[in-house]
Amino acid sequence: MNWKKTSPSIIETYYNGNHRVTLFSDGTKIKETINPDDDHFTYEFPESFDLKITDYCDAGCKYCAEDSTKKGKHANIYALRDMLDSCEPGTEIAIGGGNALEHPDLNILIGKIRRNGLIPSITVNQKHLQKYFQLIKTLDLAGIGVSLTDSSNKKDMRLIDELGSNVVIHTIAGVLTPKDYSVLRDRKVLILGYKDIRRGHDNLSKHTAEIQANIEQLKRDLPMIAKNARAVSFDCLALKQLNPKECLGMTDEDFANIYQGDDYEMFDKDGNLTVGTMFIDAVKMEIARSSTAPMDKRYKFTGSEDIRELLVKSCEGYGK
Repeated sequence: MNWKKTSPSIIETYYNGNHRVTLFSDGTKIKETINPDDDHFTYEFPESFDLKITDYCDAGCKYCAEDSTKKGKHANIYALRDMLDSCEPGTEIAIGGGNALEHPDLNILIGKIRRNGLIPSITVNQKHLQKYFQLIKTLDLAGIGVSLTDSSNKKDMRLIDELGSNVVIHTIAGVLTPKDYSVLRDRKVLILGYKDIRRGHDNLSKHTAEIQANIEQLKRDLPMIAKNARAVSFDCLALKQLNPKECLGMTDEDFANIYQGDDYEMFDKDGNLTVGTMFIDAVKMEIARSSTAPMDKRYKFTGSEDIRELLVKSCEGYGK
């Protein structure tokens, strides 16, 4: 990897609730409370959300938490116009599926996101990398996540490096082995928790011992992974399953400086929102706290709502 080393530039600065957000061109996000005495962040609008635009996928991953198949349908992205217009500039939108690269209006969606001053990224399954590589290179994206499935495929790893320095390798706790993580030296890594829903649930019930063993080994290997990778981050589910604070020997202060909150710790004692993310399934036109939310806590929307309204709606049913 011979990426040109340049200092990251600021691409957006804005205020949300009780804090200021600064976004950099290399994907770094810095959040600072306006009042230094505040010990948590509050939100008036979402700073980021996952946007599922299709249920179509031919990869057939046995642990797929979305249960995407070749029979899956695409979302009507035009129904999202008003919602996207209500998003604040700088909002990060993580586009996914299914195989989002198969959506016929993907470029139109990304163009709309860009014109609104929003920041699009996409998640791509490694199995689709070679087939869609030329398309991926043409997309106006701020970031690309590649879900690692086969670390031994040297051609895929070369293609990943060709996509540039803002590629993040996505891994799933329990699915990959130490050998897979060994190829992540000098790369950005996002470790996702194992999702025990849909096909993920079926796979876990069949391979419980293997998946748990991989998770335990990953805990032991975290210090080496963190040392060798260019950067390592975790989703909320991985934080619970791996406890990186303990595995990496972090102090309370160090952990507090990088921890951005739990998806399900939604209100402070004054009733202020303390979450700034959500999950939007544009295929079913449903919103939820996250992609692992129970079915009875997924709420229908029309696409004409303000994004602030949807963020509050996603918190219903959990109590304050």
